Amino acid sequence: MRDPSIDLLKGIAILFVYLGHSILYHPIQMEQMYEWCRVLGRFIESFNMPLFFIISGFLFSNTQKRTIELYKGKVQRLLIPYLFTMAILIGVKLVLPTSLSYNEAAGRGVIPLIENALLNGGDRWFVYVLFVMYLFVIPFRSVMKNKVLLLFTALILIGVYYLDFLPALFRLDSVFYFLFFFLLGYALHDYWQLLKEFCRKYWYVTFSVFLIFNLVLIIPLEKVSFVYRFLLPISGSLGCLSIAVLLERADSSKMIQYVSYCGKYSLQFYLFTFCYPIIRWGIVSVAHITNSALILLSVFVLQLIAITIIIEITRRISFLRIPCGY
Repeated sequence: MRDPSIDLLKGIAILFVYLGHSILYHPIQMEQMYEWCRVLGRFIESFNMPLFFIISGFLFSNTQKRTIELYKGKVQRLLIPYLFTMAILIGVKLVLPTSLSYNEAAGRGVIPLIENALLNGGDRWFVYVLFVMYLFVIPFRSVMKNKVLLLFTALILIGVYYLDFLPALFRLDSVFYFLFFFLLGYALHDYWQLLKEFCRKYWYVTFSVFLIFNLVLIIPLEKVSFVYRFLLPISGSLGCLSIAVLLERADSSKMIQYVSYCGKYSLQFYLFTFCYPIIRWGIVSVAHITNSALILLSVFVLQLIAITIIIEITRRISFLRIPCGY
């Protein structure tokens, strides 16, 4: 049975991705120009991607599929959509002016773009990292049930992060950093209902910690490596879970339904985040909007409208279902 709180949690996470993208890139760097944008960017960065890996680990812990079925499913669900999306993006980058192509490899030809996609995860690095992670995790899923071993592995992963000896090739440094959060999500499966009840009952505590440490104190805490890299992702994830369980209990308004919709199609929302540089260019260079808050809000809303339309079209086209990860 599908847990509504998971879709809501994924929806909240992907909406934060879109909010973060609304302050990035061409034609102005709002994080560099406005302090409130810098704080907002660090706030989102402090928990958002680790939250996705926590959710991924939680969902993986419930699988009953055989190893070969799991690999086949990950190729179909992650690798093919990744390659399909990156092929489109590379084509778009080669056509658009360099000023609109927000990747540093743009303007140097097709080879650097392909190398970036195959060796470094390109613009859709989350899907790339998650797929590589599954290559390591799937063979060991039988021993992952051992909580002591899981805890020991998590401690080793913290040590690996600070020893900093893993190469960036195939994003292995990111794979083993985010594996900590994947395993955390995996371990939380057995305690999920207790955790939800805690967040529902003491939401004012988890949400206050979330706001104080991930937002108000984010700039000084950014300099405290262990807190920023490991503790703030956990406090941020608990804060988002508190929002999700409260929304789950609330009346099902259109807005809540849309958050759940974003969660259901969170992979597609992530894969299709290619509209915002063009939208920002139109808002700033064509419409000549200069108010930073209005730019952010306009980009955020227009992105969601554009991608929702794309999802509604592509999910109805049968030959696009696998390439788009449906």
